Amino acid sequence: MEYRTKFITENDKLKIKKAINLHAPVEVISYTLPREMELYIQEVLTCFLVECHQEHMIDNLIFCLGELLTNSKKANTKRIYFAEQNLDINNEMDYHQGMVSFKEDMLSKLKYYLRKQKDAGLYVKFSIQLYDEGLKIEIRNNSVLTIFEKKRINEKLKVARKYDNPAQAIARFVDLTEGAGLGIIIIVLMLEKIGLPKDSYKVFSTNNETITQMILPLNKDINEQMDKLYDEFVNNLTTVPVFEESIEEFSKLSKNPDVTDQQLVDYIIKDVFLATVIIKAAAAKGKNCSKITCAYNFLGRDEVCALFDKNNPALRLIKKEPQSLKFWQHEYEVAYYAYNLAKNFPQIDYDLEEVFTGALFHDIECLILEVATEEQKNGVKKIADSMEDGEKLYNLFLEDFGHTRGCYMLAKKWGLPDRIAQVIKYHNNPDAVPDEIKDIVYIIYLADVLQYYKNGDLEFYQLNKNVLDHLNINSKEVLDSILEKLSSSQQSV
Repeated sequence: MEYRTKFITENDKLKIKKAINLHAPVEVISYTLPREMELYIQEVLTCFLVECHQEHMIDNLIFCLGELLTNSKKANTKRIYFAEQNLDINNEMDYHQGMVSFKEDMLSKLKYYLRKQKDAGLYVKFSIQLYDEGLKIEIRNNSVLTIFEKKRINEKLKVARKYDNPAQAIARFVDLTEGAGLGIIIIVLMLEKIGLPKDSYKVFSTNNETITQMILPLNKDINEQMDKLYDEFVNNLTTVPVFEESIEEFSKLSKNPDVTDQQLVDYIIKDVFLATVIIKAAAAKGKNCSKITCAYNFLGRDEVCALFDKNNPALRLIKKEPQSLKFWQHEYEVAYYAYNLAKNFPQIDYDLEEVFTGALFHDIECLILEVATEEQKNGVKKIADSMEDGEKLYNLFLEDFGHTRGCYMLAKKWGLPDRIAQVIKYHNNPDAVPDEIKDIVYIIYLADVLQYYKNGDLEFYQLNKNVLDHLNINSKEVLDSILEKLSSSQQSV
């Protein structure tokens, strides 16, 4: 889809793409919300939806977003106005008295009130985030709902559930207390048209914020078609790609009688391709190993050496190229970070080698795709060509859209241990992770996003708050200190 942009930059677009890939939120905050900022937020929303291939949502969401941003901005202005009039916004009599003149007085002195709410630190915050299941959109403002506002909103939501379209509601319901009073009703009805379940529109307050939250399902057709492409790809991966240079180096080491088994394991553990070969081989013999040492000990030195024979038909030898090396190195760096993070959180009982192995495999399909043969990719393209919008779907496949599902499918296809497969499945979506693997997924999630955080591709606010809280990382300064220690220790290795 082609769309014009006037306010967001190419750098903004790159950050949005990165956030989508990592299931991180994109957030915009404003204190006065001028028209230019509203248009900027609209462009952020449009770009996000286009990159997620949810174009069918754009028109309805832009309308709804405009209403919600205006409501949040007005709520902040209302707090300033009531304070100026010496009225208690939480007192019922004062509330009704203030609302009689609020609208007219606000419009006549709008610039004054906007300046005052900025001085008071009252903000409007928009955020959008991709999940495997859908999109989460939130509008926040730091004016907590009064009981009267909460009651009014709940009444509107009840009314919205009685109607099928906005026209019915407009004909039957008008509340003149604060404007027409139809905004919430129309928003809910419009969102239902693009798939919003009735219980997925929520307005609630915390101790310091009011939050309007919408959970919207993704386009099921695209997800189902993408799964077919990933299924075709993983089903035709009959060999494991391995760097020829790694095989040659391992051969030299293994032939040296002075090199111990542990030294060979230490070599394998740094190479996700070699690690894949032995864990896959152990799984094929009925031994599920979520640790590389376990797979090595089960197979034995002689069999591991036979697996890494350059004439083994189960291997596809490849050369080290800059792009594939970049992906390969990322896997190891995430594993290194995860191992050292786990080691430094003694309050949680980790199996350190399992953490390392799970992190090493976290994006395995992405790496395999990066070094895939033209024949392997053409098999996928043939399937895509039989679908509507096949070119678009094939490009999504090459861009690794929905890559966590692809990685999970590959892990299952190759018989990798279920614990590793589950880590792969949830590492970009820690809020959905089952409790039994929460600790290991949280650590691997943090190790992964730290790679992007240190490069400036993610900001502190974009990191999952539940993960940070679980690990007692309560500020950017704490995280920066952890990252500095990790980077220093990595340089000394």
